[in-house]
Amino acid sequence: MAVYKFKVSFEEYEDIYRVIEIKSTQTFLDFHKAILASIGFDEKQLASFYMSTDSWKKGQEITLEDMTENPENPLPIMAKAKLSQYIVDPHQKILYVYDFIECWTLLIELTSISITENPKTTYPNLFKSVGPAPKQYDKVQKFGLVDDNEFDEITKNYLNRSEEIPGEISDDEADEFGLFDNGEEGESDADSNVLDKDEL
Repeated sequence: MAVYKFKVSFEEYEDIYRVIEIKSTQTFLDFHKAILASIGFDEKQLASFYMSTDSWKKGQEITLEDMTENPENPLPIMAKAKLSQYIVDPHQKILYVYDFIECWTLLIELTSISITENPKTTYPNLFKSVGPAPKQYDKVQKFGLVDDNEFDEITKNYLNRSEEIPGEISDDEADEFGLFDNGEEGESDADSNVLDKDEL
């Protein structure tokens, strides 16, 4: 019985990865659960493995649940698909997509195959863990958006930069745009149209 050793890394964070050992007779469902446990994600979302070429081109899909509703050509289900049935290359690459809304994508590479298993090891086995995994539901961390605290600070600074009533034009702004006549006589056009009492 062979033992596969896979390197599993995030597509967006190549420096964060896990090395997982799993027996060839175990299923993709076992692998799926081991991956999620190694990165601290829950098991609430759908997922699929895609057997891939060296250039990461998607091939055969192996899914958690077949949602295609195509009885003539159903997709392989993780619970029934053993790894040995699909590993055809000693350097096999696999794409793993978890949560089809957030689309977490992990790159899986077969790094070694051992013909013997360690009797003291329970498989799947997390052999190595490098770097803290991103938080599953933290969109701020994933997409680099402004968090709530930072947004509040920006808003506060904007509102505090001036105490003027929104929409009201200050004297300086009016002067800048020529709304007041700054001529020697110091009177506006409106004042010039008012008759003096002596002229009546």
